[in-house]
Amino acid sequence: MRDVIIRTQPPPSPSLETEGKENAQTEIPAAVGFTGKREALWRGEYREYYLDADGKEQSRHKSKPWSRANYTKAEAQAGFDALLLEQQQGGPKRDGSMTLRAFWEQVYYPVRSRKWAFNSRKQVSYLWKRHIKPALGGKALNQIVKSDIDLHLVKLSDAGTGSDLVSGVLKWIHSMLEEALDNDFIGKNPARKIQVPVCKPKPEARSLMETEIRALWEKTDGRDYLIWRVLVLTGARIGELFALTRSDLLPNGLVIDESALQGRPSTTKNKKPRLVPIPAALRAELEDWLASHNYALMFPTATGRMHRRSSERVQQIVDRARTAAKIPDLTFRMCRTTFATMFDGDIRDVQEILGHHSAAFTLQIYRKPMTTRQQQAVDAMESRLKVVPIKKGAA
Repeated sequence: MRDVIIRTQPPPSPSLETEGKENAQTEIPAAVGFTGKREALWRGEYREYYLDADGKEQSRHKSKPWSRANYTKAEAQAGFDALLLEQQQGGPKRDGSMTLRAFWEQVYYPVRSRKWAFNSRKQVSYLWKRHIKPALGGKALNQIVKSDIDLHLVKLSDAGTGSDLVSGVLKWIHSMLEEALDNDFIGKNPARKIQVPVCKPKPEARSLMETEIRALWEKTDGRDYLIWRVLVLTGARIGELFALTRSDLLPNGLVIDESALQGRPSTTKNKKPRLVPIPAALRAELEDWLASHNYALMFPTATGRMHRRSSERVQQIVDRARTAAKIPDLTFRMCRTTFATMFDGDIRDVQEILGHHSAAFTLQIYRKPMTTRQQQAVDAMESRLKVVPIKKGAA
């Protein structure tokens, strides 16, 4: 079998294929080349032989392109080799010689993605495309060893990548190789004992200070004012706020049972509804606001549709508040952290209102230390102990 050649220029004309046949079906290709006017491509070309209706041998020129924006030269070569193997042997060989990329495309993603929610598919696809495929996609499953994965994770860590992303990369590499192990493509999972290297610590979302909350409410108005009021006083996520409807405002609180997803209602993060108590002042403000329009959504677009969280109009809400209240790092998520921090009650109540799976998670991630609360606690402790002042001049 003749080797396939990688070129960065188109093969010479008039013919792009080499003459000669390996068998009566498919000829070995001439090249994987670079072509395309608008997009840079790797293109593999070969000639396929077949018998026509009269039993005479005929041939036809065929090609397969790979985008240089998404595929390296090695990945294009591996993909072309797999294509030829399929043409010559009647399909891809399902063993350890299959590349991780072919396994992802033909086995792992088609099977596993059916069970993933939209956001999970988006996240996993991003990690695969940006952080797994470039490093390991072209390797055969049985050629991936522990050091390949270790060194890739160390490289990500040295580049300043956060621990959450590196952990995600390891998680999905492990998952893919575990699926390959379960299907007998490989004899063991090389990612089984790997640990995440020390990474750049993830910056925590801080809590707003009381003065910042007052400035936020005083310097915004109309719909923007109400949005910030709801976010701070309920701890709702921004997607949950945009999914609120008129019917969610009940006499005993605000029902949060949906979240905006690509401009359409979807489930909340934990797929469970929750009832959030609200102060009387906020209730009155929301009732006045709802009287100003006739749409079913509480905070609709100008045409009554549901906002997309990534839209420019939503970002403008943040930009206006940052400027008006002079809080340059303000984010929607910061309001959720602020609620968990400012709520002066049982941590189990905070957990239920925020919809977290455990009180420990709420304490660890969302509830931040607060100086005023610490001072009040110390003062209260001193009062309970009833300390007797020391008299000056006493012997």
